[in-house]
Amino acid sequence: MTKDVRSAAPKSVKILYENDTFRVLEMKFKKGQKLEMHSHPANFVYAVTPMKFKSTSPDGKTSTVRMKKGESNFSSEGSEHSIENLTAGILVQIEMK
Repeated sequence: MTKDVRSAAPKSVKILYENDTFRVLEMKFKKGQKLEMHSHPANFVYAVTPMKFKSTSPDGKTSTVRMKKGESNFSSEGSEHSIENLTAGILVQIEMK
């Protein structure tokens, strides 16, 4: 099983709230920081600051993700990827259980 994002970056990911239905994570990343392969369930993410990172899927495909300050995104499928942060930034993510 793939690691949870909290296990992949324990010093960068803080649980702000959690119950039986969802959890709220604050994710503070440094420029150049890498996270090993990890997974997210269905989630909503909000960019507290601008962010830019390279995402690599398990099959090796890469994409560059850019989020402007205040931008949000929802993923009903969840995801599995490794990350290389191209900028420092802060995200808040709500993950469904």
